[in-house]
Amino acid sequence: MKILSSKAAGLRTGCLAVLLTLAVSTGLAQSSGKVPREVIDQADAYGTVLVLVGLNAPWQLETELSEDQVRAQREAIASIQKDLLGELEGRAYKVIRRYDRIPGIALEVGPDALAELARSPHVTNVLLDRPAASDASAAADKVPALLFKRVADEGSILVLAGLKTPWQREDQLSEEMVALQRKAILSAQSYLLAELGGTQFKVMRLYRSIPGIALRVGLDALRVLENSPAVTNVIPDRPAALAR
Repeated sequence: MKILSSKAAGLRTGCLAVLLTLAVSTGLAQSSGKVPREVIDQADAYGTVLVLVGLNAPWQLETELSEDQVRAQREAIASIQKDLLGELEGRAYKVIRRYDRIPGIALEVGPDALAELARSPHVTNVLLDRPAASDASAAADKVPALLFKRVADEGSILVLAGLKTPWQREDQLSEEMVALQRKAILSAQSYLLAELGGTQFKVMRLYRSIPGIALRVGLDALRVLENSPAVTNVIPDRPAALAR
């Protein structure tokens, strides 16, 4: 979902909503709600699809944890990754990347493995991944050139990043679907924060009801946002207004 400026957002909220539609093809149960239509369509069309899989494990930012808690969280993530790969045994899949700081794993899967992901209790959601070498024009559209000029002049800037995950207004969803949607948003946020590791950034706000995140970023982090498969667009943010 793209994040718009506040003025435009008020006029176009209805146009932005992406229904959490579920597919009948590739044997996916309609009740799962984990796999977007575009993922299923790509698996059907090309035989395999690159996906980011969110895993059902408790998670916190490592900066908020003690050293022992960080170690325990990483061990829990590794354990659930192992359990999921055990479920995929005998199906068409390839591990692209294992994450240790977020509950997720990047895979290339065929329709049979995709159906298993939809059924698995270990999986919270499945996002369409992109090859690392993305189209240059698409990347340029994602981050306005003005932001690169500003970060070069100022050293760091405040931005809002829209995240690629299905979304619909919560007042139009059941309680179960609200919980599922919030898990998907958290998973996308977690994936992006893992990508930003080692760059100059600070989390300003984590949203749970909309697929977005507010950050202060340096030039290196802004480049990560530009190339990230999890990001739809980046717009400038404003400092919080001071109370009068």
